[in-house]
Amino acid sequence: MTPPKEAPPQRLWHAVALGSGLLLCCAGAAVALNLLLPPALALPAVTALLVAMIAGLLLAALAAWPLLRRAALLREAVDRSALRYAVFAPDRTLLDRSHAFDMLGTEPRMVPPGVKLDDLIAAIHGRGENARVAVAREIPAHEDAARAEYDHILPDGRVLQISKRRLSGGEVARFGVDVTGARARDLRARAIHESVPAAIWHLDPDGRTLAGNQRLSDLFGGMVPATLMEAGLRQLGEAGTGPFGLPPGQEVEGVLPAKQGMPERRVILVTSSWLPGEGNYPAQAVLMLLDVTRLHAAQAEALQFACHDPLTGLPNRLQFPGALVQLASNADGGSLLLLDLAGLRSVNDALGQVAGDSMLQEAGRRLRDEVGPADQVFRLGGDEFAVIATGLRTQPEAETMAARIQRALAAPLDLGTGAGPIRANIGHARAPHDGREADALHRAAALALAEAKRQGNGAVIAYDAALGERVARRLTLRERLSRAVVGGEFQLVWQVQVDGRSGSLRGAEALLRWPGGPGGSAVSPADFLPEADAAGLMPVIDAWVLEEALRQKAAWEAAGNGPEVIGVNISATSLRDPGFPARVAATLARHGVAPEALEVEIPEDVAACDLDAMAPVLHELTADGVRLSLDDFGGGRSALAHLLRLPVDQVKLDRSIVAGLPGGARERAILRAVATLARGMEIPLLAEGVETEVQRDALLEEGCAVMQGWLFGRGVPASELVSH
Repeated sequence: MTPPKEAPPQRLWHAVALGSGLLLCCAGAAVALNLLLPPALALPAVTALLVAMIAGLLLAALAAWPLLRRAALLREAVDRSALRYAVFAPDRTLLDRSHAFDMLGTEPRMVPPGVKLDDLIAAIHGRGENARVAVAREIPAHEDAARAEYDHILPDGRVLQISKRRLSGGEVARFGVDVTGARARDLRARAIHESVPAAIWHLDPDGRTLAGNQRLSDLFGGMVPATLMEAGLRQLGEAGTGPFGLPPGQEVEGVLPAKQGMPERRVILVTSSWLPGEGNYPAQAVLMLLDVTRLHAAQAEALQFACHDPLTGLPNRLQFPGALVQLASNADGGSLLLLDLAGLRSVNDALGQVAGDSMLQEAGRRLRDEVGPADQVFRLGGDEFAVIATGLRTQPEAETMAARIQRALAAPLDLGTGAGPIRANIGHARAPHDGREADALHRAAALALAEAKRQGNGAVIAYDAALGERVARRLTLRERLSRAVVGGEFQLVWQVQVDGRSGSLRGAEALLRWPGGPGGSAVSPADFLPEADAAGLMPVIDAWVLEEALRQKAAWEAAGNGPEVIGVNISATSLRDPGFPARVAATLARHGVAPEALEVEIPEDVAACDLDAMAPVLHELTADGVRLSLDDFGGGRSALAHLLRLPVDQVKLDRSIVAGLPGGARERAILRAVATLARGMEIPLLAEGVETEVQRDALLEEGCAVMQGWLFGRGVPASELVSH
């Protein structure tokens, strides 16, 4: 077995001892030879001995040189490194030091060997009690230990990490490394560790707690659990994916169960990979837990707000499609009821938004109270509600529920002007009879509601195939109307307005006709004009009528014949448009027709609420010289308010009054009242719909001379009108 190799310091010591012994032996031998041998022999012997001694010393020096050189290099490397060291005798006398030795914050050159540690500290800190305290501080309690490690803060703020080792001869070696930067980084890391808005948990492979920050303690009510299991967490995911089943670096949502007075909390967990241990410390993983309980509560509240109507608390249109899909797929079927509250706009206009909101809230409450526990009520927006009633597969069942809802809504509600009912129009459809898919079922109920709104007065309409066909025809009609406007498929016919006494021509009204509607047959204006208005086509149609009528008037004037005044029907949409008078003036100028030759008829369906919007336009037309005629006065929606507030030049008596002449007492009374009013206001009166001689005579008796109707001629092309 090869003996262990000597350490370089021991080999150097042996070489020095051998050289010293050889030198002493040679010196003793020289003295002995000089004393024992005769002088003639002593000198050569001593000389030979000295030569041998010198040769031996040289050989010893050569043998020790590598070791001396190595020791010198080691000392130079230590002096040039960041490592500081000092060696003290057992009595704390400084025996050796590195060049950079400043463990006590002194200049290295001011610490000569032989100075005691106590005296050095006292010299730095002064004498007396301060020095005694300083010595106690600089010599820690573990000074007598054979090994010790501690941090030492210098007066200038630097931090040294001191490692103390007791040598075999009782000397003490202290090694110091400047760790100021490392400790600063540790402090920053610790500050971050404590200030991040997440709990940080250091765990060993068995799930035992190694360390944690303050937020971890706060998360568990002031006491960090000893293990994952104690915290209520076990394997958090699939084994093998990472520490505790969590994929490193990925967010996983978990739940901390309620425990020790702490409520249940939802947390986001993120783990590191397994980190290697240091020294006696085991491997560990760092688990971060972010408490998102309040965030989840806020999200739930936001979802509640987003999916529910804030006014009534009912589910809104965001939840409605999903519930409708469930209804359509329900094997037991059910019914969809769509409700439109009547009069909400009037309540808002007359009493204000607060009253309208109260009406909606009360309607929502009554609907909730009236439906079954499995049924759902939705507010779809504005004044529209929906009820999804499962299990109602027959029409009588659905109508029974609709009637029950109507009765509940009809209970008086006082909004500040006296108690009154809430009225609603209802359209309903059944699944799967009227639609096997959600969209089809909704479309069927919407068509039924549209029909109920047209009928009004709280109508309840069930969807049927005939209703669908009527709607399909209307949709086809709207589509064809768009093409008719672009393709110029409309025509104007003219009906004369005459003096009933002499039969002389006084004027003519332009009547719109559509001879080539769907299927190639003519379509009545009563059928296509409402659809054109709903499709937003009336402004374009009005412009065409005005252009064509004035073109024809210019042609008659150029030929020296034709009526003196022409009347055109203009929709309420155009009469509410502030730009309409300018377009009329431009068209008159383009055709060279005087404004007084044009008479614009105000439609009978103008409601009282339209007067404010329409009055400025009509006043501007009359200011330009255009005549205005109030249509269907006395029988339709035209009322005295129209006559008083609008600048009319003529009143047209409603045809329903003319139809009751001469025998109808009511009609005769209305005729007499209207004629008297017209004479009093100096406004000419024209009767339309005159079909018989007796009707003409009755009108003449009451002073109405200008007439229009089949008695004098139907609507004819412009070329046939001039013969009258």
